[in-house]
Amino acid sequence: MERCRGPAFRSIEFGGFIRARPFLRHVRTRHHAPETNGVVERFFGTLKYEHLYPHEIRDVVELAAEIDAFRAVYNGIRPHESLDFATPLSLHLADPPATPIRA
Repeated sequence: MERCRGPAFRSIEFGGFIRARPFLRHVRTRHHAPETNGVVERFFGTLKYEHLYPHEIRDVVELAAEIDAFRAVYNGIRPHESLDFATPLSLHLADPPATPIRA
C-alpha cells in the first residue's frame, strides 16, 4: 500500500490558494527523498526551539505573527553557518558567481 502523499496539497482548492498568492511557489519533495525534507525539518526545529518555545503564544493569530517575524529574522538577519555566515536573503540578492560553484 502506498503512503499518503499529501492529497490536501494536490487538491484544486490548494492550487487556487497558491495561484492567488504570486509570492508563493508550491514545491513538493521527490518521492523517497529524505534529504530534501531534512531542510524543512531543520527550519521547523529552529523555529520551535529558537523562537516559539521561549514565548507564550495565546492564539493562532499571534502564532502566525510570530512565524512571520521569525521568517524575516531567519532569512534576512540571522547568519547561517552553512552559508559561510551569510543570510539566505543576501545570497539570493547577490550577483551570480562568474563560474559555477561545484559541490
